[in-house]
Amino acid sequence: MAKPTRENTSEVKCIVAAHNANGEPDLFFVVVRCTEDQYHNGDHYAAANDFAEAQGYEPALAYDENDSAGRAMLGFFDWQTASSVSLA
Repeated sequence: MAKPTRENTSEVKCIVAAHNANGEPDLFFVVVRCTEDQYHNGDHYAAANDFAEAQGYEPALAYDENDSAGRAMLGFFDWQTASSVSLA
């Protein structure tokens, strides 16, 4: 991820551990566009969880590509097909 600045936004890959509509454990993948302040405030996690919930998931915990668990999961998904949400 390119570091977001106060003026510019960057995209952050997020993975949400959740239950899907069938109640099964699942992973939800989303790209969140945010500023540096939003990133450092953790707003991207809330946006990822909120978007997953709007898509019918019951989110439990969000990771981003810079978290150790998030980095470990990056390769499990074709990010070209990810949904995206923008905070900025």
